[in-house]
Amino acid sequence: MTDRWGDTTTGSDESVTAWDHAWEEFLHFHDDPIVTLSHANERDESFVLGPVLCSLYNILAGSPLDSPPVQVDRARAQARATTDRDRAHAKALGHAATGNFTTAATVWADLAAEGDFAAYRFAHDTYLHVGDADRRLETSKRSRQNWIDQPGENFIDGMHSFALEESGHYNEAVVYGRTALDADPRDLWARHALAHVYEHTNDTDASIALLRDTSEIWATQDGLAMHIWWHLALRLLAVGAATDVLEIFDEQLPNATTAFRLCDATSLLWRSELAGHDVGDRWDAIADRWDNITARHSCGFLDLHAALAYIRRPEHPGAARWFNGLALRPDGNTEIDGTFRDVARPLIDGLRANAAGDAHALNRTLAQLDGATARLGGSIAQRDIITLTATPCTGAAS
Repeated sequence: MTDRWGDTTTGSDESVTAWDHAWEEFLHFHDDPIVTLSHANERDESFVLGPVLCSLYNILAGSPLDSPPVQVDRARAQARATTDRDRAHAKALGHAATGNFTTAATVWADLAAEGDFAAYRFAHDTYLHVGDADRRLETSKRSRQNWIDQPGENFIDGMHSFALEESGHYNEAVVYGRTALDADPRDLWARHALAHVYEHTNDTDASIALLRDTSEIWATQDGLAMHIWWHLALRLLAVGAATDVLEIFDEQLPNATTAFRLCDATSLLWRSELAGHDVGDRWDAIADRWDNITARHSCGFLDLHAALAYIRRPEHPGAARWFNGLALRPDGNTEIDGTFRDVARPLIDGLRANAAGDAHALNRTLAQLDGATARLGGSIAQRDIITLTATPCTGAAS
């Protein structure tokens, strides 16, 4: 069958319909595409791409690589692959499920160059997971010509905007981001790309117009809305509107139900304190939330933020469990193992030493890492929290 992007997709009519509907949910950040695909994944022995998507995004959300959802969907994808396209997707998933994300993204990038929409998005998000802006932009430039005047072009423009922004091409990023948003005002990834541009160019007025003045459009897009509130809060923090920032924190904390949403809440409190503002007892709730998160020691970006919470609340019962778990994380030979060994652990040790009174510990660590913190994943704006912590901050924390 042919899916909404014009790609030939194996599976029953019902499965491909579910696949198309899942993309509508995924790209507009509402409902749960993994739930939407679950029935087809279980029932349709010919359906490969559903298990690929579900397994990949469980992994990128921080699920342990050996967790049942990851392994079940990985096995389904591999067992069902019969076409060249399906086999390539299953192969890429196999690499991701063993912690070798760059290898996985490279396979998806090659598929994207052939006009595979799903592969384009999978490569885009996997390169974000490992902080590789150069390969993401290279993939985008090489592949986006396949979608000129084709279904999905506006979403490709939004992804291309983010790829350009993360590589410092701000003017060009605005052009593609605005084009995507004009085509679909609910394209939240395009809006997100523009928010990053305005963050890095310190353009608070443009950010307010993009985000606060349009919240009626995106505030219900639950899959990314909390992160967009985080972007708005950064601009408000930059102009000293601490009361507004903490109001956003308090309003959004109930929505911090996943590890990545909790990262936004953690980051906001940490940055508020760096800017000299009193956050009261809010760290207690954040530490409680991290103690209930099962996604731990599987993603350097998530671990960085959990560590910040426990650095602020070292007496919390979960702190010792969490830090012991990090210390006991098995070493291996995969890409993610190397990221923890070479970057995450040394960085977290430096942050802890810094908080314990060694004022130069983090700076020494960053000098030794020599730019390797990008390997933790996430965006440049998100990772700015590291350098802000190492550098005395007297005003804007963005």
